[in-house]
Amino acid sequence: MTALRVFPFIGAFISIAAVVLAVVGVSTTYWFSSSSGVHAGLWQTCVGGICTKSNGGRPACFALTAIIAIGVAALLAIFSGLARDKSDSGNKMARLCGILSVILLFSSGILIAASLYAYISAAHATGYSFTFMAIAQFLSFFAAVLVAHWMGHSFTVASSMK
Repeated sequence: MTALRVFPFIGAFISIAAVVLAVVGVSTTYWFSSSSGVHAGLWQTCVGGICTKSNGGRPACFALTAIIAIGVAALLAIFSGLARDKSDSGNKMARLCGILSVILLFSSGILIAASLYAYISAAHATGYSFTFMAIAQFLSFFAAVLVAHWMGHSFTVASSMK
């Protein structure tokens, strides 16, 4: 059970990695690119080395909301791991934070998928920014599974020992 205690911290670390990848993905201009030198991101479209600003629209809104959700989930996962076994009220708080963390991580993965789907409505070859967002989606789901597994095992074992 001691080894499982690190799961929320591993989940938080993975969540932070997902935030970093998502921030890079959102801020760069390679959500799609073509062989003719055209590439674009949420905020700019570049043709022949000349970039013009564009409105990110719904994909940007989904992506930014997902980044915030992943960051909050990472903090909740850390708090959940730290609050565990302090007291009965601490365990209730740890459980609540863990549940909220899992919900936010799964929700952020869905938001990233919605962002990618909304953006790719036009058929374009995807660039590295798009790939970073897809990896961030996978990492948020993986972190949610780790935190959920820890919560299910840790709180079930603690309840059965009483």
